[in-house]
Amino acid sequence: MGKTTRKVQITGGSTFIVSLPPEWVKRNGITKGSEISISDDGNDLVISSSNPDLPEVSKKIIIPPNYTGKPLQRLLTSSYISGFDTLSIVSKEKMGSELRDDIKRFSKVVMGIEIIEETSKSVVLQNVLNVKTFPLSKAIRRMSLNVGTMIEDTIKAIEDYDEELFQNVIERDDEVDRYQWYIYREVKNHCQYEDSNVFMLVLSRILERMADHTVNICIAMKDRKAVNGRMEMIDNLKFSLDVYNHAVESFYSKNFKVLDGIINQKSEINERKFKLLKILSYDVVLSSIAEEISRIGLYGTDIAELAMDLILSDKLEFSVQ
Repeated sequence: MGKTTRKVQITGGSTFIVSLPPEWVKRNGITKGSEISISDDGNDLVISSSNPDLPEVSKKIIIPPNYTGKPLQRLLTSSYISGFDTLSIVSKEKMGSELRDDIKRFSKVVMGIEIIEETSKSVVLQNVLNVKTFPLSKAIRRMSLNVGTMIEDTIKAIEDYDEELFQNVIERDDEVDRYQWYIYREVKNHCQYEDSNVFMLVLSRILERMADHTVNICIAMKDRKAVNGRMEMIDNLKFSLDVYNHAVESFYSKNFKVLDGIINQKSEINERKFKLLKILSYDVVLSSIAEEISRIGLYGTDIAELAMDLILSDKLEFSVQ
């Protein structure tokens, strides 16, 4: 929850009191006689629960023994994003090796999940990672670094016709997904504590899409040895990477002065795309690469716009210097 307003009342002739938001009271388990902490921060008073730990969330899903593969992965991923401390996966009958292996594979794919108990009909997962031990700011930085290096290595793979490096970039997309699922989960469960968390969520979605476009370039290029317009392709991708790097830097530094310049590069990104399409003679596969490259650059300008939204989100007055 964001900021709220309460009227000050007086009791006993000299004691000033305000009521606590009922949502906050319920969320933190405050009852009559509970103690809260009050910190004096100059013009601000910071109120916090003396026991800030939320009650543990234990969930249970019951599945048939043949519920394996992608349906199971989707179910477990949604359960992960919804948030739990422990998740019991229970089969109506004895679990086969395929089902058990799928659950173990999932626990290795997502962040901070460990198997703590197994029986013939069940597997219990425990979450050991949250914003206290791994802050969202650190997660989003690592995610953005991964995307940046994926783009850099794609450029190098195109320059060197390196099929192994193309494949390596493709496989690293899973790491980006891991960060996005973690950010989704933690924003959902802790968004009331930081107003900026919603911006982290949007940024994670942009980064995930940029990783997907990078992978699409690698897939299209992996089996192509000779490509007309290869140098122009590399030049465009370097330009899009430059837009991305400046946009990410501005998001972290909240540097308002550079944002308009980044956002205004949309027109050049599109112009470069159409020039590249002409060079590629509108080849179906290669034309898709030109589109993927431009999308990476345009997502970079989206990050700059998001940075502007973040900077202005808590300002009642703002002066453009």
